[in-house]
Amino acid sequence: MDLSANLTLLLKSNSSLKAESTLEGSAMGSGVCDPSVSSIDLTLASGVKGNLDFSFKLGADSNVNMDLTLTFMPDTMFKNGDTGMKTATTVSSTKLSTMTASYTCTAPMVIKFKSVAGTDGDEYEFSMTISDVKIQAFNVTGASYSPAEDCTAIDGLTTEAAMTSQPPVQTTEKNNETTSEAPTAPTTKPPTNESTSEAPVVTTQPTTKPPTNESTSEAPVTTPAKPTTPAQPVYPTPAPGAPAVNTYKAANVNGTCLMFKAGIEFTLPVLVNKVNVTKTLGINKEDKSNETEYAGDCDASNMTQTMTVTFYKTSTMLMTFTKSDTGYYFSDVDITFNLNKELFPDIDKEETLMVRKTFLKDQFAADKDGSYKCNDKSELAIQGVNFRTYNLQYAAFQKNITEFKSSGISECSADSDTNSVVPIAVGAALAGLVVIVLIAYLIGRKRSRHLEEVYKSMP
Repeated sequence: MDLSANLTLLLKSNSSLKAESTLEGSAMGSGVCDPSVSSIDLTLASGVKGNLDFSFKLGADSNVNMDLTLTFMPDTMFKNGDTGMKTATTVSSTKLSTMTASYTCTAPMVIKFKSVAGTDGDEYEFSMTISDVKIQAFNVTGASYSPAEDCTAIDGLTTEAAMTSQPPVQTTEKNNETTSEAPTAPTTKPPTNESTSEAPVVTTQPTTKPPTNESTSEAPVTTPAKPTTPAQPVYPTPAPGAPAVNTYKAANVNGTCLMFKAGIEFTLPVLVNKVNVTKTLGINKEDKSNETEYAGDCDASNMTQTMTVTFYKTSTMLMTFTKSDTGYYFSDVDITFNLNKELFPDIDKEETLMVRKTFLKDQFAADKDGSYKCNDKSELAIQGVNFRTYNLQYAAFQKNITEFKSSGISECSADSDTNSVVPIAVGAALAGLVVIVLIAYLIGRKRSRHLEEVYKSMP
């Protein structure tokens, strides 16, 4: 599923109170792939906060129907004391493509949700505008979409742009040059042009180029063939070893509230020729091939702040930081790996691997207004995945962080041991030097006495 979305949750009793956001920074919490039912559940960390579930079911006509459900707690956004969990559902199902095709719609569309009753007469209204949509819920092969079927106006869905523009847009993805010359040809039979990439080359130039020219290598008809193979991006094989140290930040009106710096690397199990092997992934946001993005939330609640790092386009790491009596600590990490052929061409099958770890309060604890630091390599085992950090330092629940303070640093035990080695080594060296000087003095004194006795015994 690929789409852009604008979300708005309105408190109807006070129209000035509303939460707004996009899907940027959201993390996939779970997913289901069954023969007749599939779903994706997203965790929304900022703006509209809660869980947004996309559910897909096969209808009797083999068409795919989509239903959305938002689960939220109003108090986390409006601070109105309404702490009960609320559920907003779509007015009706959205009819998508047939089960063997993908569904596309670039025009903005508004999905309608039923109003939700709150406490003390409050009422909440949720709306969602989506665009640039591409969905395939069943019969997905590899990491590519099947030929697309274009969107149409349906119950529960209000279009904000003409749907007639969709067929040329979809055909343009396969052959930009030919569709621009004859936009009316693909609009008459969009499914035909979708399924055969060579079809637009033959039908778009019948009046200017005779058919005989197509067999000649010099004919201009051959030039549009270059963009007709839009291959999926193939990522370079991640190299093992310490990855680059990157800095990730979350901010609000008070400036940066959360700053996390580290080199991050994973070792995870995959099947290659039916044999379990390990693969290494490193996150480097400066390497554009990683397609790394990050987004954080300073106001997830009074007790937590979050940071989501998206790497290799579809894999995510959600980090949660929690307040304690004396400060705060790195409390949870949720990681979703999208293992595909673009990332690891030799794996037996593409799959999604999700792991989660909750840490002890004193494991990564920092004092209030201070930071936690660990220059040494930290390695954690999380359900078969090794999560490693290098030169880690973070600060949270603060205002306008521009750099880490030199005071108030809580060090990991490995760094503390390393720091204590230097004075111990210096002390040991000094002690050894004192012993050597003392021994040399005793030897010299004994030798001096011996020479003195020999001198006295001489006639």
